[in-house]
Amino acid sequence: MDKDEIRAELEEIKVEMMDLLERARDLLRSEAPEEWLRAKPYWWGQVRTALDKEHDFLGSSMHTMQDSINSLSGID
Repeated sequence: MDKDEIRAELEEIKVEMMDLLERARDLLRSEAPEEWLRAKPYWWGQVRTALDKEHDFLGSSMHTMQDSINSLSGID
């Protein structure tokens, strides 16, 4: 695989991960809102901030999945 193929596959994986993360959020919010209140600032937030910097959390990951994608694209 060349860098463009790796980047394209990583972008697809990121989209799938975001979709799954949103499904988990929606499920918890509708079926177990008290658990959502615990999950959001912990595991959900950690996973979300690891994907990219487009979120509402104060903190962020030192190197996100999007940073890796950008690096393979020659964007820093």
